[in-house]
Amino acid sequence: MAKLGNNPLLNRKPKQDSESDLRNQKVIKQYGRMIHLSKELVDDIDFEDKLYINRIYEKQDQLELMELKESIEKIGVLNIIYLQEKDEGKFRIVSGLRRVSAAKELYEEGKEIRARDRVVIFDKSTPYDLLDNMSVDENTKRKDLSILEQSYKFNKEANKKNKKIEEILEEYSVSKKTFYRIKNAISYPVELKDHIEDIGVDKAELINKIIQFESDEKDLKKLVEECMDKNRDELREILKALKKQVKISKVELKHSSRGLNFTIKKSIPNELKEYFEKLKEKIEREDYSFIEEF
Repeated sequence: MAKLGNNPLLNRKPKQDSESDLRNQKVIKQYGRMIHLSKELVDDIDFEDKLYINRIYEKQDQLELMELKESIEKIGVLNIIYLQEKDEGKFRIVSGLRRVSAAKELYEEGKEIRARDRVVIFDKSTPYDLLDNMSVDENTKRKDLSILEQSYKFNKEANKKNKKIEEILEEYSVSKKTFYRIKNAISYPVELKDHIEDIGVDKAELINKIIQFESDEKDLKKLVEECMDKNRDELREILKALKKQVKISKVELKHSSRGLNFTIKKSIPNELKEYFEKLKEKIEREDYSFIEEF
């Protein structure tokens, strides 16, 4: 059975910081600064400097690196990378070797990566013992997948040929409802995905539905922040009210890159049916002379 950790749970509890987390936060506050990941930064990293690299990498890690690379290309860098300044503008890795290695390959391929505020850089004066402890802490934490990583993995599994949904549900030990909630998370707006680890997939799904109704009327970031302060029952009431305000059209016209869909959800006279049949025949022959009638 694949390991997903606790993230599939719909009712998420506030994360309790461990003693090591609190200690590391103090180190970051005193010696570190947060910046974005970029190709220029990666180019200045000394990958030969193994001062804080505590694990031995094996052949299996190459496969994991390929999967991580695919994940980062799709959803960005989710976990913080820790670096320390060296002389001559160079940096050494404190924690996040695999993430940086995957990012390096993507940048070399000319790919863009979503990685805002994903790097903490410690200055040269940071005591070795503090960073060494942090490196050990980061590399011995559980390897549970984040919600977006799960979403990426579920989409990848669902796209496999000859693999049934029932097999995936059994493999990951999740219900069909939970599976689709997690699977759909990767398609949510960035403004919502940035908070999904804190609010969970259940609440995120409700907020995303509200966004579908109000995204044109409100600033998306502000809308998400307003919804985050609500509980699930309050969000359901908001969604219910929004649905009542929307008059369902019985004639729908949808444009897409593949063409146009025209749907009529009401009875129509036979003369109109015959007219549409003639239009269909003309369009198939690429005869658009009927446009002049309008």
